[in-house]
Amino acid sequence: MTPAQLALWTILGVALVIAVVTDVLRRLIPNAVTYPLIVLGLGVRGVSEGVGGLESGWVSGLLAGAGLALLLVPGALRGRMGWGDVKLMAGVGCVLGFPTVLAAAAFISLTGALQAIVTLLWQGAVWDTLAAVARRWAVRMKWMREETSPAPARHIPYGVSIALGTFWAMWWQQQHLG
Repeated sequence: MTPAQLALWTILGVALVIAVVTDVLRRLIPNAVTYPLIVLGLGVRGVSEGVGGLESGWVSGLLAGAGLALLLVPGALRGRMGWGDVKLMAGVGCVLGFPTVLAAAAFISLTGALQAIVTLLWQGAVWDTLAAVARRWAVRMKWMREETSPAPARHIPYGVSIALGTFWAMWWQQQHLG
């Protein structure tokens, strides 16, 4: 592991831990965590590897950060996810670069699905959630009119999944890419 990679991973690890704590306790991932992560991730990549290309340097971090963030933009636009999650994903991509960002996207998605299932089971909301999905499907199929009282919104702190999936991707990178 190079000194630059060690610096990037240390910065990323600290940012992820802070993001998890604030997301769980306050339902917020602060800009004071995400913006410095993005800037430092791109800055260290640029200084240590130069402008680079798809697999190294500043360009790799920029493309990976934008790509990872874009995965969450639809959810944020619909209000189902916070913009802090989107910015944290951008920071993760800026630090990891390509190809590790692909593993991160997969692992974050897997941990997010598992977290959602565990949260629904923990809250005893599995049947409520399945009923709400069935009602939405019936409305779309025109078998039922739109409901006036939507199902209650549930908060799942996605910062936890972003952190777990990212740490998993970092481990994967060490095991498979050296």
